Amino acid sequence: MKTQAGAWSAAGRRWAKTIAWTLLVLASMVLIGYGIWHAGWHIWLPPVREQEIVWIGNRYILAGSVLSIAAAVWSGARENRVWVTICVGLPGVLVGWAMMDDPYDLKRHLAAVVSFPLALAGVAEVIRDRGRRQRGWDGPGR
Repeated sequence: MKTQAGAWSAAGRRWAKTIAWTLLVLASMVLIGYGIWHAGWHIWLPPVREQEIVWIGNRYILAGSVLSIAAAVWSGARENRVWVTICVGLPGVLVGWAMMDDPYDLKRHLAAVVSFPLALAGVAEVIRDRGRRQRGWDGPGR
């Protein structure tokens, strides 16, 4: 991706930013998934020892939610399509909201099942468009 003069080409910089953005989205999903797996779910309030384990998992979920929202903000700054920006931010908003609403409930799992495929679809769209800016008209001859 370097030219003979040693300067990065525009395509190389664009791909580097796309890869960094993709890794941020995937890191947020990994943190949220690990937090959900670590916290588990309970029908009734668990014993004190398990409550502490749930709170540790909730911290991972919160960190992943912050990364997901940061990826959505960056997606907007990258001028990705609006649906890509929304889908990338959904895991942070939905799973984070479900975790804050009831830290022992199954809603976190359901929110992840709904939002993770949408976030991956947004990442796939950006990769399919080769990291180019995507705003504008989406008609024929694109």
